[in-house]
This record gives sequence, structure tokens and C-alpha cells, in this order.
Amino acid sequence: MRRRRQSPGDFNVWPAFTDVLGGLVVVLVFLITMFVISEVLIGREVARQGSGVAQLEQVVDELFTDLGLANDENTQLNDQVSALRDSLASTQENAAEEQARMATRIDTLTRRTQEMNTELRRLNRVLGSTEEELAARDTLIAEQSGRIEELDGLIKERLLDRVEELEQYTSDFLRRLRDVFADNPDIKIVGDRFVFQSEVLFSSGEAELSGGGAGDLDKFVGVYQQLADALPEDVPVIIEVQGHTDKVPVSGARFASNWELSTARALNVVNYLIDRGIPPERLAAVGMGEYHPIEAGDDPEALRRNRRIELKITSR
Repeated sequence: MRRRRQSPGDFNVWPAFTDVLGGLVVVLVFLITMFVISEVLIGREVARQGSGVAQLEQVVDELFTDLGLANDENTQLNDQVSALRDSLASTQENAAEEQARMATRIDTLTRRTQEMNTELRRLNRVLGSTEEELAARDTLIAEQSGRIEELDGLIKERLLDRVEELEQYTSDFLRRLRDVFADNPDIKIVGDRFVFQSEVLFSSGEAELSGGGAGDLDKFVGVYQQLADALPEDVPVIIEVQGHTDKVPVSGARFASNWELSTARALNVVNYLIDRGIPPERLAAVGMGEYHPIEAGDDPEALRRNRRIELKITSR
């Protein structure tokens, strides 16, 4: 369409409107651009703020967790403090009781010390007043000590005399017995003992004296009676009759062991000697069993020698 030409006097507003409209469009585009940029920036800031809020929420959660742990620890600490307070109260109570007991004990010891001091002063007064008595007593003790030493020497001398008398009596007694039984090899003197082989006095396994054995014991009694007057009255001479067996176990039901057999034989010899006039206070019966052999070995001769009756002169 053809544009109508305007006359020189007409005012044309279209170009101005177009310029204004273009300016408005530019402004609008600018504003939109600024709005978009602002929205982008605001979105970024909001996102950044949201991330910070999340971090803050995480920190708050951790703080609440730590707060819970702290509360639990605080509760435990309160319980411990309560237990310590109870223990302290109990300890203080025990300490108070112990202090009371110690005070009582100290009072008792103090009173006892005072009593002892009083007694010590009394004893000092007594000792001070008896110094002369003590001196006299010391003199008497010295005199008695000298007398005791003198008596001790006399007793030892007398004992030696009695031992010598007993040894002399034993020597004479054994010498006469040796002469009386010189022809009998089964009756001999061995050291300080007079020995009968058991076969001389008893049958095998028996405790009753045989006839021949009784005769030999009569000879022993005869020698004793010959020397009876030579015995000092104050010398307690004892004729100890010892029964010995070999180690072969006894057979039969009469004796349960060699102990019983040896004791029965020694006792029967003692009873026979008493019947023949030897005073019972001069005799003793001892069963020795198989436990004191004079010969080792198991051959018949060794066993025979170990079966014996020994008469030993000793003293009480």
C-alpha cells in the first residue's frame, strides 16, 4: 500500500512512536534479563543457603547427640558422686567408731600404766627396805651352793663305789658260774651275761621248764646263795632274765608270736627262781623275741645259738 504523503504542514508521530516502542522493548528486555539473572543468582544463593542449612541441621543433630551422651555421662557421674558420698559417710562412721574404741583403749592403757607405776613404786620401797635381807640371802645361797657341790661330789663318789661293788659282785658271780658250768658247752658266760641255750631248759616251741633245765637252774641258785651275803644292802642288784627266740615263726595256736614265746619262757624261769628262794625284788622278766640275735644267718647252728635265755646282773 502506498504511504500517503504528508503535507509539509502535517506532524508524523509514527517514527517517534517507533523509537519509543523500541526503547521500551530494550528496557523490557533489560528488565527481563536482569530478572532472569536475579532469579539465577537468587536460586544459587537459595541452594547455597539450603546446603548451609543442611550442614547446620547436621551439626545440630551432632550437638544433640553429644548433648545426650553428656547427659548420660552426667548421670553416671552423679551416681558415682552419690556412691562416693555414701562410702565417705560409711568411712566417717567407721572412723568415728574406731576413734571411740581407741579412746577407750587409751584410757584403759593409761589406767593400767598408772597402776603399774604405783606397783613399781611400792616394789622399789620394798626392795629398798630388804637390801640387807637380800645380802643375807645371797650369803646363804653361796653357802648352800658350796654345800651342794660338796654333796654332789660325795654322791658321785658313792655312785662310783656302788658301781665298783656291783662290778666286783658281777665278776665274782660270773666267775663262779663259769666254774660250775665249765663242762657244759650250752651254758656259758658271754661278756656280762650268763647264757642258757633254750634246748637246755625247754623243749622246742614250749615254755615249760624241762627236768634237766630245772637242775641247771638249781646250780645257778646255789651260786647266787653263796654270794647273797656279799651283796651290799644299798646296792639294788637285779637279775634280768631275757627270753630270746630265732626268727622262725612259731607254729601252733598256743603262742601267737615269738614275742609271746620268749616272754613266757623268761617268766617261767623267774617264777622257778622265786620258788627256789631268790627274792622277787631281785628279778625281772623280759621277752626279747627274735629281734636281738647274737649270730647272723639262717643255718641251723645260727638259729640254735639265737634261741637262748640270758641272765644279766644289773641294777635299778
